[in-house]
Amino acid sequence: MASLKVMFGSFPSTAKIESEEAALIKEYNDFTEYADSDELKRYEELDKIVNTREFAEKKKAIKAQKFANTEEYKKQQEYLRLKKAKHIKNYYKTKSSRQLEEYQKMDGSDELKKYEQLAEYVNSKEFAEEKQNAGKDFKNSEAFRKEQEYKKMQKSPSIRNYFKFKTSPQFENFQRLDGSEEIAKYEELEKFINSEEFKKVKDFMALSPKKKYEQSEEYKLEQEYFELKKSDKINWFYKLKKKNDFHKITDWDLTFEDDFTDGKLDSRKWMNNYFWGEILLKDTYALPGDRHLNTDGKNIELQNSILKIITRKENAEGKIWNPVLGFQNQQFDYTSGLVSTGKSFRQKYGVFKAKVRFARAPVRQAVWMVAEKILPHVDVAKLEKNKLNIGNFWGDISEKGGTNKKIVKKGGSKFSSDFFIYTLEWTPEKLIWKINDLEILKQTRGVPQEPMYIVCSAGVSNPVPDHQLPATMEIDWVRVYKKKE
Repeated sequence: MASLKVMFGSFPSTAKIESEEAALIKEYNDFTEYADSDELKRYEELDKIVNTREFAEKKKAIKAQKFANTEEYKKQQEYLRLKKAKHIKNYYKTKSSRQLEEYQKMDGSDELKKYEQLAEYVNSKEFAEEKQNAGKDFKNSEAFRKEQEYKKMQKSPSIRNYFKFKTSPQFENFQRLDGSEEIAKYEELEKFINSEEFKKVKDFMALSPKKKYEQSEEYKLEQEYFELKKSDKINWFYKLKKKNDFHKITDWDLTFEDDFTDGKLDSRKWMNNYFWGEILLKDTYALPGDRHLNTDGKNIELQNSILKIITRKENAEGKIWNPVLGFQNQQFDYTSGLVSTGKSFRQKYGVFKAKVRFARAPVRQAVWMVAEKILPHVDVAKLEKNKLNIGNFWGDISEKGGTNKKIVKKGGSKFSSDFFIYTLEWTPEKLIWKINDLEILKQTRGVPQEPMYIVCSAGVSNPVPDHQLPATMEIDWVRVYKKKE
């Protein structure tokens, strides 16, 4: 079935369509480039961190921190406990006392050594024997002198104080703790409690929950995330991603394109002949009813990136196909031309586009598609007798009444005034014709199921007044797309 969507009313501007398409392509290129940017990668990395339950719980935990729950608090309490301990207090009191200072000064001194030597001598067996043997002469002996010296030193305050301190509980406590693990631990804790590190933690814990969080690494990450989230570029990126308009680009592969910028026809893409004329004759020919001969490129020109097919009033001799007699030579009053991708490019299904301005003269001009045989045949756009024709032909020409067609015609003068973009969207189920992106016709019957090639041609079916020639059909570009697998 066929449905006619628009009866050739007003169309969107060709320039606007091309501008929007170019803008979409540029936007897509900018989008894909930004998708790989460090800024976006950082934003997405932060997004995965910040917007998690774990992050929210960590944020809550930072705000709820109490000094009493910290290791620093435990160390402070241990320090205070040791600081209050009586034996620790006594240790440091002794350590800083004058008694210890005098004891240490006396300990190991020559005076003490002499006293200890005298004490050892006076209390020895040797001294007792000498004293006994000396009798009345003892007072004149060396032993007596040493005994007197010992007694004198024994009464010395420094000696007496030394031995008194040495045997005191105070000194015993000092000796037990000096160099101990307990004192080492206490001094380590004291050093820590007086450190900047401890002060920093304690000051931090004294802050309000909000201030605590503001000093955390998590806050820095969150602020960086919020700043990036406000970025115009990032908002632009996600707006486009949500809009998802790029399927018009990403869903399709460009399989054929020619914008005619080379200054001459690209022979790798186009030939100037019908496919079977090239294969069988190596020569051009005309079809039944044609009053023109297609020349081998003489009527094709490229200027300013525009392909021109020029129909001229001039005599020419060439072949014409006669269904009964075959190819015959004939004189023609007109010449014209065609370009075809018959040898270089064929495609089954896809989107076929051409930007064309038809000549005002009453010559037949068309962008059409055909396969191996005459049918199926699709007119993407054909201007004939000042009417624009779109539609398709299908069936079997060898059978009587075996051909079918669906053609829509409408006044075509406007299509000679400017370039229009003619589109055929071809799927296994339907054909859709568009002009400047506006749907004109949808057809579900006679949908071709074989690869087809593109032909752009002009010619003469009926006499044309001399003053209307030469007539030029202009083609700005041709593009073909295929749906990605």
